[in-house]
Amino acid sequence: MDNDSILAIGGMALVTYLTRICGPFFVRLVKGNHRLEACLAQLPASILAALLAPLVFATGPAEAVAAGITLVIAFKCKSMPLALMAGVCSVAFLRQLQMFGA
Repeated sequence: MDNDSILAIGGMALVTYLTRICGPFFVRLVKGNHRLEACLAQLPASILAALLAPLVFATGPAEAVAAGITLVIAFKCKSMPLALMAGVCSVAFLRQLQMFGA
């Protein structure tokens, strides 16, 4: 590996690390209210939904139904491992149904 590649990788790692440590610092400087705090609390879920929704609906009906089953289990049971197992099992089962033409 040449020096330019090592320098580029090191620079990207430094910038990534700086964005991680500067976020909490800058948030402390902002004076917030209940509304701002509620929006910031929902931000990770909305980013996750924005990233996953196109993927779920672009892959096929088995994956879309399995995503729905996963959401229902997650909201009803409040257990992420259980929801994850339900999602994986349901997508495997639904793909098998599609494979056999059911």
